Amino acid sequence: MKKILLFVLLLSASIASKAQSGWFVGGSAGIGFRNYFALSGEVRVGYEFTDWFALGSGLGAVVIWGRDDFFEVTGIAEPFARFCVWHNESIYFDLHVLGGIEFTDELQFCQVGVRPSIRFRVSDNIDMAADLVVLGAQYIPNQGWSPSLSFSTMSGGLRLCYHF
Repeated sequence: MKKILLFVLLLSASIASKAQSGWFVGGSAGIGFRNYFALSGEVRVGYEFTDWFALGSGLGAVVIWGRDDFFEVTGIAEPFARFCVWHNESIYFDLHVLGGIEFTDELQFCQVGVRPSIRFRVSDNIDMAADLVVLGAQYIPNQGWSPSLSFSTMSGGLRLCYHF
C-alpha cells in the first residue's frame, strides 16, 4: 500500500512539474442562414495538465428564428478529455473524447464519441483550434441509441482559447 501511495505521489509531482499552461478559457460564436436565422455561442473552460492531456467542459446555446414565428433556444453541455496525438512548437493534433447533450425544456439529443481537431499556438497564451467531425453514438428520445458520424453540433469550426 505504501508503494502504491508513493508511486501516485511521484506521478502527481511529475505531471505537475511538466504542466505548461494550467487553466484555459475559450469559446466560439457562430451565425447561420437557410430558411431560418441562427446564432450560437460556446464558452469552454478546462485545465491542461500537460501538453498531452487536458480536461474541461463547454457550455453553449443556439438561438433559432424561423418562418411562421418559430423561435427556439437550445442549451448545450459538452464535457471532454483532450489527448494530444502529436505536436511540435506551434501545431497540435488532438483527439477529444466527449459527451454532449442538447436540451430545451427537455432532452433533445445526447452524444458520446471522439473528435479529431487541430490547434495552432498563436502566442504563448492563445490557441486557435479547428474541430472536425464526431465519430461515436447518439441518443435521440423515442428513437434510442445509434452509431453516428456528424459534424460537431456545438463547437465545430474555429475556436479561440486563452491559457492562464
